[in-house]
Amino acid sequence: MANDQERSTFSHAPLGGYRAGQRSITNRRGISRFEMMRRRERAALRNRPFIIGALVFVLLVLAIPAYGFYQRYVVPPTEIAVQVEDRIYTRGDIVNYIRFFQRLSEDLGVPFELGTSAFEAMQTLQSNEIAYHLAPRYGITVEQHEVDAQLESLLGFVAETTADSSMREYRTNVEEAKKQFLNRIGLDEGVYRDFIRKGMFKDRLRAEVGSNLPRIQPHAEVYQIVLQDVSQGTINRIERDLASGRDVSAIVLELSEDPNVQRTGGYIGWLPEGVRTDLDSILFGHRANEDGSKGERILPLKRLSGGRYDETTQLWTAHIVSDFTEAREISDEHFDALANLEVERFINEHRQDFYTSISLNSEVYDWINRQVRLNAIVPTATPESPFTSLEDLGSSSGR
Repeated sequence: MANDQERSTFSHAPLGGYRAGQRSITNRRGISRFEMMRRRERAALRNRPFIIGALVFVLLVLAIPAYGFYQRYVVPPTEIAVQVEDRIYTRGDIVNYIRFFQRLSEDLGVPFELGTSAFEAMQTLQSNEIAYHLAPRYGITVEQHEVDAQLESLLGFVAETTADSSMREYRTNVEEAKKQFLNRIGLDEGVYRDFIRKGMFKDRLRAEVGSNLPRIQPHAEVYQIVLQDVSQGTINRIERDLASGRDVSAIVLELSEDPNVQRTGGYIGWLPEGVRTDLDSILFGHRANEDGSKGERILPLKRLSGGRYDETTQLWTAHIVSDFTEAREISDEHFDALANLEVERFINEHRQDFYTSISLNSEVYDWINRQVRLNAIVPTATPESPFTSLEDLGSSSGR
């Protein structure tokens, strides 16, 4: 009887929450395993927005410095600075172009003057590219071996004869110098060769255009006098000495405060029109008569011109034309200067034949100069920016 009672008690007592039909004897308070999985899925769904939000926040935090790095170091070198037709030069190309000549200068131990080199580099690359496009009209070509010879010349290797340039020792020295130079500038061979090649096209176009310049032109013989005292008394004294026939060089030596006057005597020399465009109007200009014919010279011979004041030196500069001739042969130096002006004029006349653009403002100017200074071997002075605002001075033109 007692045993039956014990069995009856045992059979009705719960065993740790076990219930028929459940796969586990663990106490889940009557929740099946499948129900627990569904609850976990629902909890995961509720938490998902918070997890995604946290991930997005982390990505945004990481993206801010990444975007700053991209904008500061990746984008600027790739932005367009100069374009002629489909040929594009980026800011990085402008830096490479300046660095190329910077290294050539530094190899000679000469500090590289930045000055307005960013603007000049852009203008030069654009005019070189236009000359390259104009060259076929005049049958102008540049061969690869000519580019090699030009680079050798820039590096200081000039063979007197063809035999000398073919000597093994000479070629070894040239190749070694070229390799060292390329390592210093860090440019691909194709980059610097393109710089040289396009420049040679412009040089040959210059020779073609310059061949039409007359060698015999009007000239004025000019002296320069620098004064600190520009009182009427000083001016009257100079005018009296000139009117009396006193030698111009003697007057300049006595009164000029130019630091180089003892060496030069204030003598500029015989100038053709166009070499000093700032003086052309007084050196070659004439007043018009009532009938429209050419009258007296604006600046008569052996008379003092009006002075120009330099705020930096706080000195006045005036000029005297001691003589004039209608026919004199141009010196080689002046012919080269006129040829340079002529080819620039020629290129400007044809600029409208092509789509061209230059993008330069204070931000671009400062970025380019900063990159050039970072690569300088010889310390380079920081140039004063010619821009007074962030106004974009970019220009473009097209057909």
